Amino acid sequence: MKKNPYLALLLQALVILGACEKMEQPSSDDVAGIEAIFVITISANQKADAVSALSEADQKVFDALTGGLRLNFQMSGISKLEIESVDANAIAGEADIIEMDGASALGEIRSPHSIITFLPADGGTMEAGKDYCIHTLPCDVYGGYRITIYKDDQVADYFGVHQVIEAGSFISPLDLVESELEFRGIEEPFLEEERPGLNSETQNALRAYKQSATEENKQTLLDVMGIKYDKVVARKKAKLRQLEREAKHQSLVEEMQAIVDEMVENREIRLYQQFLRLIDPREDDDVSDQWLVLRGAAGNNPYIGYAPVTNAEYNAYMSDFTYPQGQDSYPVCNVSYAEAAAYCEWLGANDTKHAYRLPSEEDWILGAGHMPKDVKMNSDHVEIGLTAVDAYAKTTGACGGIDFWGNCWEWTSTQTASGEYIVKGGAWDSSRDECRSEYSDAACDGSKGYANVGIRVVRVDR
Repeated sequence: MKKNPYLALLLQALVILGACEKMEQPSSDDVAGIEAIFVITISANQKADAVSALSEADQKVFDALTGGLRLNFQMSGISKLEIESVDANAIAGEADIIEMDGASALGEIRSPHSIITFLPADGGTMEAGKDYCIHTLPCDVYGGYRITIYKDDQVADYFGVHQVIEAGSFISPLDLVESELEFRGIEEPFLEEERPGLNSETQNALRAYKQSATEENKQTLLDVMGIKYDKVVARKKAKLRQLEREAKHQSLVEEMQAIVDEMVENREIRLYQQFLRLIDPREDDDVSDQWLVLRGAAGNNPYIGYAPVTNAEYNAYMSDFTYPQGQDSYPVCNVSYAEAAAYCEWLGANDTKHAYRLPSEEDWILGAGHMPKDVKMNSDHVEIGLTAVDAYAKTTGACGGIDFWGNCWEWTSTQTASGEYIVKGGAWDSSRDECRSEYSDAACDGSKGYANVGIRVVRVDR
């Protein structure tokens, strides 16, 4: 037995479901004051109405220290549940339970599991309206847990956040609405949610803020948005865990890990960007033109271009600019930052109402929004070179514009510490990871033109 492995854990009230057996009394060289040691196991496979084999005394220890989830479904036909910590925390396993001076504590967890399967009794289905308790290791599931519900050859997922399973208590999902569960075929793949619409709670909070823009109403709206955001992150963590178990290529795991890390690291920034989009009251003043409201952006009524500037549009400014025949609608590239800025000045010289500029990195992200995971785009060499800006027009950015991801990078006015300009969106020869809206590791020398860097323009009122 290890010397004194328990002292740092004495304040943790952790116990697990299963058979409980006496172990040998430790020697005096082990932890002083320990009166008894037990082994208790919470199984990764549990069944409703299982009969406990614990003695009365051990059952009291178990009841005082175990945690879990209490679920009560009104629907019928549920044949199986899976509970998963999307942060891969141990919710099942085996551990030594010690008693010291009348207090119990957990030793080192062995054979940890982050997923528990729960089955109704006797191979049937769960009874509607009945409480079912699923025992787990008490643990922090604040960052997310998933309940996968199997019903009538279909499956649905619920994601909970901001909860902790404490010793001696059971949590219930805070906002599980059975009518809002989206069931899919069991064989259909699990997809993480990308751009969920506003739920009724968010809509109500937004309405209250627009009616009275108090700090209290603002914080309420941000709190509601934060829960919704964290549920999306939890879905992506669950997808990451699945890839870790099943993916044949490590690059897929690394790509999803980068997405999760970015979303966690930049949570507050992305929440506030979305807040700015939501409270922006502007409507498109001319739906027939190529300019879209850049919601949330600072400045004098900023709009952003529907698509990158094309060869034909740039040729109208610089008539001696040449490009391959038949590529009028391809994005203009091989234009330096200075030349792109000069094009914006030329647009303004011909417009008495508006000025034009290149977007900042924040402008660009506000216009693009989060890149959908399964977006179809010209990246990762799916095409041999550039395509027309509308070749992948089915997927639009947050503003409604097209061709934000892939095809060609786009200049922004945001500079790095070394004076280069950040470019966004990736290109035809970029990895999908590099195309993500939040990817900020690509920058170019503003004095040069590049064969895969183009232009998108922002318009503001004078």
